[in-house]
Amino acid sequence: MSDQFTRYEEDLIGFIKSCKTILADKIPIAQADERKSLIRQLRQTTDDISRIIEDMEIEMRKFGPNSRASMNNKLKQYKLDVEIIQKEMKKAVDVSSNFRNYQSINQNDPERNKLLQIHSSLMNTNDTIVRSTQIAIETEQLGNNVLTELNEQGERLRNANDQLDDTKSALYRSKRILKKLSMGAFYNKFLIFFIIILELLSLGAVIYWKFFS
Repeated sequence: MSDQFTRYEEDLIGFIKSCKTILADKIPIAQADERKSLIRQLRQTTDDISRIIEDMEIEMRKFGPNSRASMNNKLKQYKLDVEIIQKEMKKAVDVSSNFRNYQSINQNDPERNKLLQIHSSLMNTNDTIVRSTQIAIETEQLGNNVLTELNEQGERLRNANDQLDDTKSALYRSKRILKKLSMGAFYNKFLIFFIIILELLSLGAVIYWKFFS
């Protein structure tokens, strides 16, 4: 995986985390003006996220199939995160619009308190959905990370097994060569010994012929 892809990923994770924090912790307790500002911030951040994902897709095309598969799995998860963030942001915008409508109701309207109670219930429900969605996203992302790591470990094990098989084959060939060399050395020693015996016999014959014949 390239350093550039890793830098994009770090920026992307930071932006996604920022969006989740705004949706889960800030917007539910924000006043009207602050809520508008937070929603604008969310829109800008999601635009930045989209640009980073496009850059990551371009960077991903530079690598082989195995690396691209791992990168693509991560991008799918990040895109899913962005979709969920956009849905939650739309809910926050709708809730804000409803809240402004509630505020515009005449203060003396007897239905106002009932509407405000409904609004409060909607906000609490939205907070619960956001938290549940975050837990589901984090759990799924953890599962994908574990699966990716297991695939990478499996690939490394397969490569190690192939290298072990190559090593075993090389050792077998080396043993055969050493055995042949050993047999050759034995034959050479036997031949030298035979030649020495012949020379000794020849020398004995010469001595006998000169001194005893």
